[in-house]
Amino acid sequence: MSTDYDYPEDLDELSGRERRRAKKNWRREDHAQRMAWLRNQRQAEPTSPAVIVALVVLLAIIILGLGGGLPRLLGGESSDDSAPVGLLTPGRSVVLPTAPSNTQPEEEESPQVTTPPLTTPPPQTRRPSAESTAQATDVVGAWARAFYTRNPAAETYSALVSKCAKYMTPEVASSFTAAGDPTYEALKKDGGKSTVISWPVSSPPANAEAPVDTPARITRFIKVTIDVTGKNAQRFDVPLLVTLVNQNAQWVISDVSGGTGP
Repeated sequence: MSTDYDYPEDLDELSGRERRRAKKNWRREDHAQRMAWLRNQRQAEPTSPAVIVALVVLLAIIILGLGGGLPRLLGGESSDDSAPVGLLTPGRSVVLPTAPSNTQPEEEESPQVTTPPLTTPPPQTRRPSAESTAQATDVVGAWARAFYTRNPAAETYSALVSKCAKYMTPEVASSFTAAGDPTYEALKKDGGKSTVISWPVSSPPANAEAPVDTPARITRFIKVTIDVTGKNAQRFDVPLLVTLVNQNAQWVISDVSGGTGP
């Protein structure tokens, strides 16, 4: 009985790690079939001592072949057995490792110790206090009233940003100044002003991609209604998603998403 295996051709289509595991399973099944055949032969024919010795030798050769000892005795190893064990292998549950696995051939590996699977960190359960939320809401409202009440004839855009800087982080204030606001110049050209009519502040809508509130970070939604005078007089709403952080025991704006100037 030869231990040279003629593997199914469809195994060649698998990746190196999957092919290694599939070949091992195939050899295991082939071994079981060989043992069943031997048992049937022993039951069908009288067993002589010479036959028993031959069967023992044959069984040893088969076991060495399955365990990888036969390739070593013949002076080499197959390229498939040199591949590391992958995460997704047939007949084995998927366990995420906490460190890179060794690339030793499987026959030389020591008994594996089951590593607990990695878990995602628990969701943030701490929430800001009602007092902190109220303070953040007040800051958003005060900033919106100051930032969208504009009189370009009396002050520059940079001066407007500087006036509102106390409600923002230095990074946000600097980004506003650096980016400028073409609507501010358009309002100046029209000889107009803008006034904030209403500014309701609430929790972000369900469909808004807002971060979860924590004791150090709060996100609020505000809809600023602005009345514009001048050549192009109009009234419109500016929806904003505003994130605040707690710095030096004070809530300041760290991010503004959406909206345009009047």
